[in-house]
Amino acid sequence: MPDMNGAMSAEELRAFLEDRHLAIITTNGANGVPHSTPVWFLAEDDGALSIIVLKDAIKLRNIERDPLVSITIAPETRPYAYARYRGTATVHYERIDRYPLAMAQRYMGDEPGRKWLEEQGQDPFAVIRLLDPSPNTWMDPEPAD
Repeated sequence: MPDMNGAMSAEELRAFLEDRHLAIITTNGANGVPHSTPVWFLAEDDGALSIIVLKDAIKLRNIERDPLVSITIAPETRPYAYARYRGTATVHYERIDRYPLAMAQRYMGDEPGRKWLEEQGQDPFAVIRLLDPSPNTWMDPEPAD
């Protein structure tokens, strides 16, 4: 049950992140305009969020120039909720082979995810990680109808 301000408990946040929601990552564009895009994510055991991106993605270039990012996760239906992570992202290019299959299976299911990934091929990619030790959260106190 959320607190008086609607903030999720640690257990509620873990359960929320286990559900399949798209995340929106916002980076700082070269022209100073925020650049927001929907992405798949994995919640890591250490509390970080990980996102895979193609190596030629604008968001990756933005992060390499300015690593401050925001990632917001929210469902499209009630009960409404969100988790917002902010901080300095890190970019990883090595030891990241597990991520494409893990994310495809998370969002599409085991066999459909594997098949989709085989059809897509393995384009060069990187992993963006963001660890915010105290994300801002909120959960609708009203149950879904």
